[in-house]
Amino acid sequence: MDKPTIKSLQQLNIKLEKKLTSQASSLKRLKWDLKIETSLERMRTVAMNMRKQDDSSVICETLFTELRKFDFSALRNTQIIINNDDHATFLNYDYSDYAGASKTRVHFASHAKTKDFITRIKERDDAFVEFVIGGDELEDWRNWRIKNGEPDDAKIADIDTLYYYFYSIGRGAIGISTFKPISAKELTILKRFRNAFGLAYRRFMDVRLAEEQARDAQIELGLERVRTRAMAMQKSDDLGGAIAIVFEELDKLKLDIFRCGIGIINRKQRTSDLWTTTKSDNGVMQVSGDESMDIHPLLQGVYQAWLKQEDFNYVLQGADLNNYYKALTAVNFKLPASQSWVSGHEEVKQYHFNAIFPAGGLFAFRESPFPDEAKNILRRFAHVFNLTYTRFNDLKLAERQAEQAGLDLIQLHAEKKRAEEALKELKATQTQLIQAEKMASLGELTAGIAHEIQNPLNFVNNFSEVSTELIEEMNAEIKKGDMQEATVIASDIRLNLEKITHHGKRADAIVKSMLQHSRRSAGIKEPTNINLLADEYLRLAYHGLRAKEMSFNATLKTDFDETIAPVDVISQDLGRVILNLITNAFYAVSEKMKTGIENYEPTVSVSTKKSEGFIEIRVADNGDGIPPHVLDKIFQPFFTTKPTGQGTGLGLSLSYDIVKAHGGQILVESKPGEGTGFVVQLPSQ
Repeated sequence: MDKPTIKSLQQLNIKLEKKLTSQASSLKRLKWDLKIETSLERMRTVAMNMRKQDDSSVICETLFTELRKFDFSALRNTQIIINNDDHATFLNYDYSDYAGASKTRVHFASHAKTKDFITRIKERDDAFVEFVIGGDELEDWRNWRIKNGEPDDAKIADIDTLYYYFYSIGRGAIGISTFKPISAKELTILKRFRNAFGLAYRRFMDVRLAEEQARDAQIELGLERVRTRAMAMQKSDDLGGAIAIVFEELDKLKLDIFRCGIGIINRKQRTSDLWTTTKSDNGVMQVSGDESMDIHPLLQGVYQAWLKQEDFNYVLQGADLNNYYKALTAVNFKLPASQSWVSGHEEVKQYHFNAIFPAGGLFAFRESPFPDEAKNILRRFAHVFNLTYTRFNDLKLAERQAEQAGLDLIQLHAEKKRAEEALKELKATQTQLIQAEKMASLGELTAGIAHEIQNPLNFVNNFSEVSTELIEEMNAEIKKGDMQEATVIASDIRLNLEKITHHGKRADAIVKSMLQHSRRSAGIKEPTNINLLADEYLRLAYHGLRAKEMSFNATLKTDFDETIAPVDVISQDLGRVILNLITNAFYAVSEKMKTGIENYEPTVSVSTKKSEGFIEIRVADNGDGIPPHVLDKIFQPFFTTKPTGQGTGLGLSLSYDIVKAHGGQILVESKPGEGTGFVVQLPSQ
């Protein structure tokens, strides 16, 4: 074989070796990715099997087990943090090989490290927090953890430094602690598990929300039973049964309460009326009675808290516990033998919580501290019992009032005659006042009519007198034979007669308007299409004005709400209102157009709109508007802004009365120089 052929084979061999090496590397990466995905899938599966929020501990255990498969040899524990901003705390779910699964509640500010950690983890949804604890700080950290209720880790005593790595997610974080720093590769794996935990976190939140809703529904059901029992009370003696329902419902909520009760405090006497229920080996014992608030520090504290309307906590233990029960026994307040006192058991503690309400408090005892949930439930029941006690007081008051009513009945009969006499006198006075009001209104109306008619009548009288004199002059000229001068005088008489006719018609129009204003409509309301009515009177007003003044032009705009159903109105009367408003609008734009404003386009718009409970008819113009100082007068009879002889001032007044008779109102909106809008609001039935 020649040398070139051997060289070619060698080169081919090298290429094959590189290719095999590359494929082996790819296969290795594929196996690695498959291993990670398998672990992530296990975590997702555990998440989907969550049934309650404390199953987060199982997530921690799964995370711990799976991370160990990826050479996290220095792994100490895995953690899941869930923040509760309302109470400034977080739940710490933890799993380790030295303590297994655990859960603790930690306050944000209970340690400088936790405060800084929570602040940093809440900065953004994808935050990464790393911190190191070493030296003297490590021992302090260990003691703080133990004090907070976390299991002790003896390994911390043999190390110098502890490392924490967390990734944020939603309202919490997922992370680990290790005995030595982790590599970038391990950090990447942890982040991938964080991403997979997103599903677990959402599942956790769904489960927690479901638990909270179910729990709240259970609480609300108990509260509703208390409310129902309170509203069913018929006499004050029923209070004992209502209180028993409170105790029964609290017991159903499994708050680990062995005794609870209600005390109604007498501020002046510093005593309390008590109803209490105690669980014992022989069942449930209910007692009631009076109790001094000065026989023990616990009761003194309750009294002071009640004065401030603040909830009250107290812990009974040792001699103080014995003294409390001895004090109760001394005032003949019976308790089960097992709860009398616990002499010789100094380690026994009883925790007291009192939820205050205005008349007293709802109290309870537990053998362990009250969690926030139990306190909140007791507060809610105290609030609802306040309703019960209010009902109780109402019944007591009703009973006293019923008794008093019997005594008052005799006096009531005695007063009846005197009241009847007073009523007769009142009716007589009322009749006189009504008549006086009628006379006053008639006087105002008469004065208005006289004022409006007097002006055209003055013209009629003046031109009549002048015409009489001119006739005498004309007769004199005819006798003289000067027919030319007589003809001139006759022409003047003719002009005077035209003026007399003009002003006579003015007086006639005023009288007709007054009759129309005072006449009560005898029309019957019937279903009317408001849109058609408004459109009809818009066209009628426009063409009527054009017939008088051919040079007048204006832009007409309509916007009718087609969803308006027929409305029961007197269509003739409402049409009169619409016609009057549109006529006024045309007058306003016509007057503005006469001022010669450049590029002015007179516009009148009519629209309807359906609103909640009423419909609107809006008539608007772009005239000069109504001066602000006369806006409050425009609906007064005889008030007008038109020149003398062009308006009687009764149109808007009549319209106002018609709309008011329909149960509606007229509103006006005006901007000087920009225009005016009138809005008629009618009930939509």
